[in-house]
Amino acid sequence: MYLETPKDGFHFTEQQIAKIAALRQATYMGYWCTKAPRGHWNEQPVDVFYVEQPDRTKGHTNYFGMFRRQDDVLICDASSAFSEPMTGVLCEDDVVIVSRYRHDYVTRGPYMIDGGRDYVRSGGAVSYVSVTVRGGEFVLTAQTE
Repeated sequence: MYLETPKDGFHFTEQQIAKIAALRQATYMGYWCTKAPRGHWNEQPVDVFYVEQPDRTKGHTNYFGMFRRQDDVLICDASSAFSEPMTGVLCEDDVVIVSRYRHDYVTRGPYMIDGGRDYVRSGGAVSYVSVTVRGGEFVLTAQTE
């Protein structure tokens, strides 16, 4: 199985993503919602990067997010993006699609998923996949009924 993620970021182009990754020795993970301080999922995603060896003396974690707010470029801790499993839909060709944030309506052929981390809405007879992240790698596990 393979998780399909966009090459362009939500806030940055593919070229800008490559530049950020090179500057920070990071791997781009895609754009994902993170949790707000009060525990609910944010509605706007951030572009998430994985760093294998963060500077923990500065409070850094393995995941940081970058986003734009008006003319400012901001950075945040994005470890909450992968703190809980996600639900994906298994499509033909062993491709898995996920909804990254509320109202992120994702389709591939006759398959669809929506709702991000707030709810799961899908169409047709679908097979669900649990999506987790360990060490900067997506782990896909077929869900059984």
